[in-house]
Parts: sequence; structure tokens; C-alpha cells
Amino acid sequence: MSAIGLVLSIAIPLTLLMVGAVLYNRSMQKKQAKQNQARAIRQRADDLLEALEYLILVDNHRDIQRAVLERISELYILADQQVSIGKGVTPVGPSFDPAPFIQRIDADGPCRKVLKSDRELKYGRRQFSSILKALSLMAKKKQISETAMLEYRRYLKMVLLEREVDTYTAQGDVAAGRGDVVTASNYYKAARKLLIEFDIQFPEKNARVKAIAAKTAALYRGEKKDESDASEDGAATDNLAKALSKEAASETNEFGMPTDPTATKKRY
Repeated sequence: MSAIGLVLSIAIPLTLLMVGAVLYNRSMQKKQAKQNQARAIRQRADDLLEALEYLILVDNHRDIQRAVLERISELYILADQQVSIGKGVTPVGPSFDPAPFIQRIDADGPCRKVLKSDRELKYGRRQFSSILKALSLMAKKKQISETAMLEYRRYLKMVLLEREVDTYTAQGDVAAGRGDVVTASNYYKAARKLLIEFDIQFPEKNARVKAIAAKTAALYRGEKKDESDASEDGAATDNLAKALSKEAASETNEFGMPTDPTATKKRY
């Protein structure tokens, strides 16, 4: 009896310790899983916030920007709800204050019409893609109507097209100004290709294609831009020329234009 009692006196505490360790480990695993989920949601919110900041920089459609900001606020709240902030528990990130972004949206400042480089074009496409995905998800959740989502999608696609075409055209003008006919022709070709392959029809489409074709033809005739064109977009071209002068051109893209596919993600 004494031997059995001795065994029980040792076995029972060990069993309790093991059960406690298992329960504690499961609790920590659940807490870690919630924190990981909260970090993932917060990262989505951070990425969408970066896209919104870029959208504010290049466009001024307030309704779209406010809708996206609402979605961002919702994601940050959802991330905070995944973890219970208490003793010994640290939040996964700082709290989000939408007030500064509301002020920037309402300020309705000037928008950048011509982008700085091919790198910024790629960056802009990524940010616009993030916005479009967010709007589609918001429509599925009935946060915005299907009609509004389609209208916003069409508008954003048009804005992105305009920025791309204007940037390629301005880059072609810069190259033409320094006598680089081949590079200028490739930029004009890229602009025309974007317009021709764009899947949405709009009244100015054919006129813009013809105008760019005329620029290309003028290159090989040795003609300069006329004074009216120069005065219309001279400031944008000057700014672009300064930006292009700082950009390294080690490789070419499908149009034979300088690009840097290894560039790290950069905020403009």
C-alpha cells in the first residue's frame, strides 16, 4: 500500500503538470494564430492605404477615395479585433486615424498628370490594381452598389490609361527633343498600342491615336513640335526630362525603352 501510495503521489502531480502544459501550449497556439491573422489583415490594410495615397496623388475622384478609406478603416478595426489587448498582450500595430486622409481628400489638391518614369508606371499599375480589387470585394459585401463599382472601375481604367499615354507621349517628346528618333518612335508606339488595345471606347480615342501617329510621322520628316503643342505641355515635359535624367537605363522593355525590372518597391 505504501508503494502504491508513493507511486500515486508522484504520478498524479506529474500528470497534472503535463495536462497544464498541454492546455497552456494550446492557448498560446490559438493566441499566436490570432496574432498572425491580425498581422495579415493589417498588412492588407497597409497595402491598400499605400494604394490610396498614390491615388490621391494622381487623381481627385473623392467618392472613390472615401469609399476606399472606409474599407481601410474597416480592415484596421478587424485586425485589432483579432487580438484581445490586455495584460501581457501587445497590439500588432499602431491604431489607425483616418482624419489626416480625410483632410487630404477634401483638400482636392492638384493631381500629377504625367508620371516620372517607367518604374512609376509599373508602380501605378500595381496600386490601381489594388484599388480595383478592393472595390470588387466591397461590391460583393454590399458596401457599394454594383452600379457604383462598375462606374468606378471604368473611371479608374480611364485615368490609368490617360496617365500611361500622357507619360509615354511626354517621354517620346523628350527623346525627340534631343534628336533620338528611335527612342521617341518606340515611346509613341507604346502610347498608340495602349490606346488601340484599350477595351473601353471613348470619344477622343481615335483622335488621340491619329495625333500620336502624326508625331511619329513628323519624326522621320525631321519636323519639330509646333509652338502651340510646346506651350500646352512644355511644363510637364520639362519636369519629366529632369526625372528621366536621374533614371538609370540599363535594360529595355518590349518597346525598346529604358526600364529597371529589378527596382525595389518604391513610394512616389
